[in-house]
Amino acid sequence: MKMSKWLQTTVRLCATLLLLVVGVSNASAQSDPVADLLQQKQQFLPVDEAFQFDFRQHGSRLLLNWDIRAGYYLYQHRFAISNSPEQAQISALDLPKGIDHHDDYFGDSQIYRRQVTVAVDLENIHAGDTLTIQYQGCADAGLCYPPTEKVVYLDAVKSNISDSASGNDVLGALGQTSGSTEQTDYRVDKLTDNSGPATSSSLLDSLQQQTLLVSLGVFLLLGLGLAFTPCVFPMYPIISGIIVGQHQQLSTRRAFGLSFVYVQGMALTYSILGVVVALAGLQYQAYLQHPVVLVILAVLFVLLALSMFGLYEIQLPARWQEKMNAISNKQSGGAYGGVFIMGAISGLVASPCTTAPLSAILLYIAQSGDVWVGASILYALSLGMGIPLIIFGTSGGKLLPKAGAWMNTVKKFFGVLLIAVALILLERFLNSSVSAALWVLFFVASGLLLWFDIKRQGNTSRSVIAAIVLLAGVAAGCYWQYRLISQQQHHLQFTRVSDLADLQQRISVANDNGQPVMLDLYADWCVACKEFEARTFSQAEVQQALQPYLLLQADVTNNNAINNELLQHYQVLGLPTIMFFDSEGNELSRERVTGFLDAKDFTQHLRQLPTAN
Repeated sequence: MKMSKWLQTTVRLCATLLLLVVGVSNASAQSDPVADLLQQKQQFLPVDEAFQFDFRQHGSRLLLNWDIRAGYYLYQHRFAISNSPEQAQISALDLPKGIDHHDDYFGDSQIYRRQVTVAVDLENIHAGDTLTIQYQGCADAGLCYPPTEKVVYLDAVKSNISDSASGNDVLGALGQTSGSTEQTDYRVDKLTDNSGPATSSSLLDSLQQQTLLVSLGVFLLLGLGLAFTPCVFPMYPIISGIIVGQHQQLSTRRAFGLSFVYVQGMALTYSILGVVVALAGLQYQAYLQHPVVLVILAVLFVLLALSMFGLYEIQLPARWQEKMNAISNKQSGGAYGGVFIMGAISGLVASPCTTAPLSAILLYIAQSGDVWVGASILYALSLGMGIPLIIFGTSGGKLLPKAGAWMNTVKKFFGVLLIAVALILLERFLNSSVSAALWVLFFVASGLLLWFDIKRQGNTSRSVIAAIVLLAGVAAGCYWQYRLISQQQHHLQFTRVSDLADLQQRISVANDNGQPVMLDLYADWCVACKEFEARTFSQAEVQQALQPYLLLQADVTNNNAINNELLQHYQVLGLPTIMFFDSEGNELSRERVTGFLDAKDFTQHLRQLPTAN
């Protein structure tokens, strides 16, 4: 049997789009690194946009910060500082380790990408004394800027003044002899680099150093690793239900075709949503997780499940059926359009999950605005997530039993799994007690349903299987209830912050007490956020490691103006996001956590933080 025209068209369209993206990107590249491909701009950024400088003074300690745009870098050896008058005492620049780099301009050197913060100790400073900071950087595309100077006006500092001044000691004006930065627009978040966790930053840095084809391959493999995360699990019963729902015995080719089209719907939706979130903000993703939307999707999956139970047949009106039958007689894949739509809906199921690879891509798109390359890498990531689904769906067509009474039981089993998908959607906005009660009811009812269905077939061996299924359902329900009670007993206590001003005030109070801060950005629709609560924050070793911290949590479930202000302030592109602030109120920007970490990995991350004792 030949592959249907619909499937052939889908395959050709996807291949053409991917080749078009690669071709357009390669055509515009000069030196062929992804840094060049990702920076397809006709003109270079002004120096003050490429290297955004800001500073903060806390008594006798001055912090100098540069936020560096993607595709640009600063030379470590080109930093210099001088003071006026000379009687003012300043420490030497304490420059962090950079990245090894070679170019024709300076030869072998070290550079900084993304962000660099430098601390300077002050003594015997009078109000109005100045520091002159000099630095120089280049663009990957070939432009090097002339040395840039910034003049910082200082507050008075006596020889023995405490370093623990409050945030109100932030100084007044900033002048320059090259470029421009307005100190009157000073805000605390200018010292914040929203580059994501170390893993996201390293992935983003690797994008700047590899060819596009290599990056596509890398993110395809990363997507393969993400295929076994909780966000993708609901897709397995969906594709299984599609395969089982076919009334005829499936050939391997048709099972592959259905699975492939399903994954294309998922991958394209996931990629489009990713681009929208990166360019327009997290609130558009939150709209898709509104309880009304989730209830509609849950009802859809319940209706599909009930049809698998044999309660009714989902059919089109008679006129439509006649037209569809005519089309089906001409091609073997009349169901492909519906399968593609189911894949697109599944893309909505996966969309709330944020991981380090996804964070890196979203951050790149948000900063560079390069939709074509970003979307192609997102597509490769989501296609990698779909490879096991294709294998599972293709093999499912052969592994499933032939039509008969036993096949009806299999259909009911997958119907039960579709109801589980509906529960997964609902628990994104239901409280934990209600969710746990629904899961207990689900497991017990599912066990009873399958037990009765198998037992009435009258086969002794199958009766044993039925008893095992029933016991498994009851045991799973009991375990779920025990898990809820255990979580409540070991729940980590957070202080909820209401808005951005409340957050900054609490961080300021913690600064006065010399206490570091951890901020957990949470939403009810965030699957991995709930994983953190259940599997990570409830563990004793994590709670022990977090004892020195003031634990704050911002609930952004409502997606209102207050939530959006906080998210935009810190340029948060996905949840979960966990941020760390040192005892002086500075975010440890490269230590952000996006995506789920289990207790072991999260504890290890905490112990590596500069704030760790």
